[in-house]
Amino acid sequence: MIDTDLTDDEALLAKTARAYFADFVDNTYLNAQQASPDGYETRRWQQMCELGWTGIDLPERVGGAGGTLAEAGIVARETGRAALASPLLSTMRAGTVLATLGHGVFDDVLSRIAAGSPATLVAPADSPVRAEATGAGAYRLAGPAVTVEWLERSVDVVLLLPVAGGDDWLCALLRGADLRERAEAVPSIDNERVARVDLDGLTLAADDVALDGIDARTAGYALARANLLRASAMVGGCEAVLERSVQYATERVQFGQPIGAFQAVRHHLGRMMIARDAARLTCNDALTRAQPGAEESAIAAVALFAAGRSYVEIVLTAAQIHGGVGTTTEHVLHHHFLRAKAMQLRGGKRANRLREIHHALVVRREGSLW
Repeated sequence: MIDTDLTDDEALLAKTARAYFADFVDNTYLNAQQASPDGYETRRWQQMCELGWTGIDLPERVGGAGGTLAEAGIVARETGRAALASPLLSTMRAGTVLATLGHGVFDDVLSRIAAGSPATLVAPADSPVRAEATGAGAYRLAGPAVTVEWLERSVDVVLLLPVAGGDDWLCALLRGADLRERAEAVPSIDNERVARVDLDGLTLAADDVALDGIDARTAGYALARANLLRASAMVGGCEAVLERSVQYATERVQFGQPIGAFQAVRHHLGRMMIARDAARLTCNDALTRAQPGAEESAIAAVALFAAGRSYVEIVLTAAQIHGGVGTTTEHVLHHHFLRAKAMQLRGGKRANRLREIHHALVVRREGSLW
């Protein structure tokens, strides 16, 4: 997927999504939703579901559009560009994991997701939670509490966790109500809604475990595809912040000329553009190469790392260009300012991400990135 050479379907999708969000999302709207009880507008959620975005990359047999991960990435990118919070990203990530694992046992959940039922994915980035077999197909979870996005609104919860004592993973399916008694809503850095869930001691019955014996590489690839949607959302944020900063630099006059005429500001904008391009190009390449059966996770890991680093770098520089106004609630940039760090942290620890990239490229010799 290349921005300057989208297919007709991808170009139409990008145009439709951008126009849709531009029609109603502004700073006032984002502030109002952040202060609301639900955190998002139900009417707008229904419209996004009717557009087919929750099932855009899901198989047609479950009611999905049968699209590509690149098309799902376009929707995630435009959502990130608008800085809009809703269960859309978490639902798309959960559906992508199940579709990637590709087992018929997931069809009921995928059908609900394609129809617009909110879902969330529990797959801690740094794998602090493990499943221990207790016999008869049941498992007991052990580990610290984890943060889960939009659990309160999720009908289905997908757990993809490693099994203790080996390299296998399991995928369990629970209803959102099953975990809420173990959950505590906690303040989020950004405008997404999160809960801290204590999974330690939770028993997964045999009926809850939809699929076990998943090899680590297959599980890693499923998570990598889901992570590309988060990377895409951060790329959209990078693009929006850079565009606003360029516009501000051409309009803000100081000492009789636009501040964009000063060399120091130009250097800032140049570094922001380099960071944006690094995130966008790696993410585009990863989305293009993440085809079914490819099982390459290195490029996806690089894309997630680059998107998180670039988003944070860009918003920090934008705050300097805007003279700090971009961090106040009166300016829409403050949502990006908060979302950048929050989304980067949801991707896990920096050292662990670099270790994964090293393992994929050097240890597994997964292949050339480019």
